[in-house]
Amino acid sequence: MKQNSCVAAIDIGTTKIAAIVGSVEPSGRILVENQHCTFSQGVNRGIVVNIEDTTDSIRSCLNELYRKQGVRPDRVVVGIAGRHIESRQSSAQRIRPNPRKLISEEEVNSLRQQMYNIVLSPGQQILHVIPQEYIVDGRPLAKAAGCVGNVLVGNYHIVVCDASAVENIRMCIERCGLTMDSLVLEPIASANAVLTAEEKDAGVVLLDIGGGTSDMLIYYKNIVRSTTVIPRGGEVITGDIREVCRVSYQMAERLKCEYGACFEDCCSQDIIIPFYRDTAGREQSSITQKTLAEIIDYRMEEIIESVNYAIRESGYEKEVASMVLTGGGAQLANLPQLFNLRTGLDVRVGYPRVQVGSKRYTLSPIMATSVGLMMNGYRDDRNAKSKIVGILDGIPIVERIKRGLEGIFDEKNDRHFLS
Repeated sequence: MKQNSCVAAIDIGTTKIAAIVGSVEPSGRILVENQHCTFSQGVNRGIVVNIEDTTDSIRSCLNELYRKQGVRPDRVVVGIAGRHIESRQSSAQRIRPNPRKLISEEEVNSLRQQMYNIVLSPGQQILHVIPQEYIVDGRPLAKAAGCVGNVLVGNYHIVVCDASAVENIRMCIERCGLTMDSLVLEPIASANAVLTAEEKDAGVVLLDIGGGTSDMLIYYKNIVRSTTVIPRGGEVITGDIREVCRVSYQMAERLKCEYGACFEDCCSQDIIIPFYRDTAGREQSSITQKTLAEIIDYRMEEIIESVNYAIRESGYEKEVASMVLTGGGAQLANLPQLFNLRTGLDVRVGYPRVQVGSKRYTLSPIMATSVGLMMNGYRDDRNAKSKIVGILDGIPIVERIKRGLEGIFDEKNDRHFLS
């Protein structure tokens, strides 16, 4: 790898484009250098539908990073989400010619590669093949390499997506003059950024509440067991506020982000939130805190109902111990309490974290996917796989953060990106 190789991680969302740039020093040490977040166009429920508009949005975000850093990335790691994402379970089997020989990593990897040959519907392609367990001569094992036996079976969780959705993302990146290095399912990236090893082992639901969709996955015993796309997100809440208040989309988004809360019973009818119905500030109106919460609660209850259904369908309902909410929609006041009441799980909001020296900084949940994509990109880099940016406890910490990052950190509850 050449000196100071620069990598960008890009989260192409329905309502925002979020990007982080980092560099790899010759020693393999990784530095997060800067970030930028801008409004997204041309994306509908996580799917790129207008190549030109989305390209312009990505280019605008990257140009701001170039202006701050004066350097273009060599590699780009991109997230993918949307209603087209599907998952399924499958298995592969191999009769071993020499059962007394130790099973090698190459043999295990070869078995996994067989999954890429399964029959798919026209226009689909495999995004991820995630091992669940191995069975050697009828014995279930978490790890097969190093064992002996006659018959080796691998069970896998397979994530499938539309090939056209992948191609649209690739076209947008290439039109920006870059090459897409890898593509990662966004909730897997978000999990890298906000889940602890203990949560992944004990059993945890991650829910990334985006603009167009809410992406969910379940970890148990440090393995991704289930992935689900819920076709509702923060954008539908904004739409409801827009209709009730008869305001622009931008004003509805501002009301949601600055004053939105869940649990209408905890909100007051006496607290009045003023707003303007037109951009010129001529028609003044208002809404009560309680009424705004009623609008938000209605849609959140729909999302929670879908989450509970997905947990039951996964088969891991009894194994799940907690839930972590992240993404822009996770910043609504009282949201963890509402999810706790409706799911019965311990619930927290997941914030990506970076530590510099003895001081810890917290980023907005809206950056969880891009931070996780950055981590995933470096894990794929064999020259830097053991020296990942210090996002979680126990991971080696970056030695310095360049001055351009100072404005995005908040040691308290960071709402900067949606204000």
